[in-house]
Amino acid sequence: MKRTEFTLISPVDALPISCLMVEPETAVKGLLLMAHGLMEYKERYIPLMEAFAQNGFVCAINDQRGYGKSVRSKDDEGFSYGAGAKGVIRDMRLLAEEVVKRYPTKKLFLYGHSMGALCVIDYLKQYGGEVSGAILASLPANNPAVGAGKAYLKLRKRLKGAHFRDESVSKLMTSNYSARFKDEASPFSWLNSDREKVKEYEADPGCGNLGTIDGYLTVLELLSDAYDKKGWTGYNQLMPIFIAAGADDPCADGEKGASSGEAYLKSLGFARTEHKSYLGMRHELHNELNSAVPIGDMISRLNSWA
Repeated sequence: MKRTEFTLISPVDALPISCLMVEPETAVKGLLLMAHGLMEYKERYIPLMEAFAQNGFVCAINDQRGYGKSVRSKDDEGFSYGAGAKGVIRDMRLLAEEVVKRYPTKKLFLYGHSMGALCVIDYLKQYGGEVSGAILASLPANNPAVGAGKAYLKLRKRLKGAHFRDESVSKLMTSNYSARFKDEASPFSWLNSDREKVKEYEADPGCGNLGTIDGYLTVLELLSDAYDKKGWTGYNQLMPIFIAAGADDPCADGEKGASSGEAYLKSLGFARTEHKSYLGMRHELHNELNSAVPIGDMISRLNSWA
């Protein structure tokens, strides 16, 4: 497999966007644009990208603005540079254009994990007519309080500034997730049933850090936009979509959340949707002990769509 890292310049504000591509050695079946989750970075997805590439898919992912290497300084980690959800999606679009330019005859598919799954839905909302299939892994469940959360963050932004790192906001957004696993003595236990993987996450300086008010506001914008029925244009209602969730994932709300997510997509007119929840698994399906099962299901879908 060929692994290439390169930088694209965001048309939003000229922010350098760090990108990574993994290309198969075999014949190319299709293209897979990927989006990572909150407070992490693209290199964590290399094993998953290689699994997809071994099955013939060119995989491309970018560090979202404010994460990994898509920052102007270390102090900007978790900062969206005021570009919000629209800026995040425009950066994804930039990478998609680059990949399609390199492989103009191949179908484009999308994969998103957690916050990345919200990005995928928001991408489909604007550019769905160009996409041939999508995988939503650990899609965050809709939250009726998102409007109030956005209003609160905007107030805090006016009072404290966009760069302020508000621990109370971070706890408000994720504390309920860890409460279910309080006996495991880690605020990140909700991510994985494998305690060694949780320890790796905790020890990784690029993971789980306190974000800025601006960054958290972007997350809530992605969430509210994803579950807003307004603004959908030009999307392909026959495009297949697969929702995968851990049955013990409090962020995705397990089977209930995956089923609700599918029902929402069906209400938009998508006719080829399906979901599956995985017993004993939590948020990071691709890092779980038995991750080969959901990854195999994803590869199976991609192969059938290509």
